[in-house]
Amino acid sequence: METIAITFPQVKVNLGLENATFDTIENTVFETVQHIGRKAIEKALFDIDTILKEKRPKGVLENTGKREKYFLTRLGDIRYKRSRYRDKATGKPRYLLEEKLGIAKNQRISLSRAKIEISIASMVPYRETKRVSELLTGYRRSHESIRQSVLKEAKKIIAYQEGAINKIKRLEDEEESERIIPEIAYIETDEAYIRLQRRKKRKKQVRQRKRKRRSLAIKMGIGYTGRESRYGSGRKIAQRLTEKFVYVSMGNGRRFMENLSLIAEKKVTLSAVKNIFVGGDGDQWITRGIEDFFPGAKYLLCLFHLYRNIKRALCYRKDEQKIVKRLIRDDKIDEALSVIEEMMSNPRDEKEKEALEGLCYYIRENRRGINVIQHIAEKEIREKVKGAGAIEPNIDKIIAHRFKKRGMSWSVRGALSLLKVKESIVNGEWEEWWDGKRDEKIDINLEPLKRLSAKDFWKKEKGTVPLVEATIPALRGPDQGEPWVKVLRELQSIDYYK
Repeated sequence: METIAITFPQVKVNLGLENATFDTIENTVFETVQHIGRKAIEKALFDIDTILKEKRPKGVLENTGKREKYFLTRLGDIRYKRSRYRDKATGKPRYLLEEKLGIAKNQRISLSRAKIEISIASMVPYRETKRVSELLTGYRRSHESIRQSVLKEAKKIIAYQEGAINKIKRLEDEEESERIIPEIAYIETDEAYIRLQRRKKRKKQVRQRKRKRRSLAIKMGIGYTGRESRYGSGRKIAQRLTEKFVYVSMGNGRRFMENLSLIAEKKVTLSAVKNIFVGGDGDQWITRGIEDFFPGAKYLLCLFHLYRNIKRALCYRKDEQKIVKRLIRDDKIDEALSVIEEMMSNPRDEKEKEALEGLCYYIRENRRGINVIQHIAEKEIREKVKGAGAIEPNIDKIIAHRFKKRGMSWSVRGALSLLKVKESIVNGEWEEWWDGKRDEKIDINLEPLKRLSAKDFWKKEKGTVPLVEATIPALRGPDQGEPWVKVLRELQSIDYYK
């Protein structure tokens, strides 16, 4: 195997002891190491380019001289020259050095430095990212340049994710996993709002009318299979979610729920999980999405949102608040609605009447998601299942702490780009992305989906009659504890091929 030698020269630096401190020694050594590193990189690039020049295929590439390039690295900014060739067959220019080292066309920054800057930008504002990056590397780069790096990288992440979701949807995902199917799977969804960036307009228009603040709606879903102790020792009170994944998007709620279901299938093999619980705050896009894309799942209404709505509607009736909450906890939903309707007949004012009507409507529309755990037939499952509520702290960590600070406003592209970066980091896919996934190409199949026939589900074995395998809807849902459903479950467990 052919190699090149990277030589680090012996360096001697004289420091005066009169004003010497640990910081001055550290900074001197750091700057010296950076300088040596840059020279070593430039020399290595020169040697590789020379080898490639000598070994290039004769008569195919015409050498047109050297071209200088400015490149940003973790050790600082370097300048190097590389040979430029003209392909005689196509007439297009080529740089063998960049092709060999995997440097993309017009790339001006190393992946390591870009990775560091984008990671910092996901946690702090861009101007702060500029300051922190300068402290780490000793070189200044504008906050706008860092923002552009985020946009470019996020564009690749979004394209890759769309291709992966398309493959799952079309049953073209060839990756096989030996994951153990969990007994319980949780999916929680919610929506958060951030301030939309305003376009610059003439002062005259601003004086004529006061524009309303506009917001961007961010939809976020998380999936997990349970909870475990965060630390191996101590009181073990702190817990974390097991097999957790996050999906963030904007726009149509139906499409979001469909994509979330496909990602959940990829992450935890959702279709094979017997007990699925989907939590939400009661918005229609969530409840309809559960019906359309999470068949057999049980809906869990988030108690935080339920009690918050009760508190808002009954803000002047403290005693009635306690009564309604107690009735709901005791699974006496009809009695709780009767108490609210009685208050509606004698409201304090029109505003309170509207609030009470809204609360009644909210409870009726989401009553199937209230006290679901109490109605689970299997005692073992009922004891294991935990309520919804994990989405709220994740909204704070992923969205609020970075996007909702004072004075911040966002464009759609800018917000979505940074969200996808944070999503990759939270899902533990950030290192994997830079290690190779970013260079993978996923072709998106735009052909319409084909409707599957019964033959596609036939289970064929020698000496047997093909059978159609399908799920019996009654085995899940509100009737799963009925005696006749238990008989169906026993029939389903019979092996017809024995």
